[in-house]
Amino acid sequence: MTIQNSLPTLLLTAACLAGCATEPPPPPAKAAPAIPVAAAPAPVPAAAPAPPPSAAAVRNMISNCYSCHGTDGRSPGSIPSLTGKNAEQALLVLKEFKSGKLAATVMTRHAKGYTDAELEALANYIGTNLK
Repeated sequence: MTIQNSLPTLLLTAACLAGCATEPPPPPAKAAPAIPVAAAPAPVPAAAPAPPPSAAAVRNMISNCYSCHGTDGRSPGSIPSLTGKNAEQALLVLKEFKSGKLAATVMTRHAKGYTDAELEALANYIGTNLK
């Protein structure tokens, strides 16, 4: 046997003896302390509805309507007048524009820009002030 052949044999024998030892294996090393995991963030409560706009804000918003629906809501042309509508009718139409249920090029865009509280305030203004 040459020295070159005896080295692998020696290593193989040592590995077998180490694996066949009768002593129990040493206990596993203690794991590092667990890093605390950040608690999941608390659920965010639903946003409170927007407060109703002030009377001055409603007058400002309604004045935007007059450029198409006529001075004081009385349309001189083919665009419907705002006069003669009650608040419930006006709110229903505004919400349908906002949702897309009623299709219109301009009104859909306008309605989507207002909060529900603003639409309600506009509808109340139409129903009480535009007779």
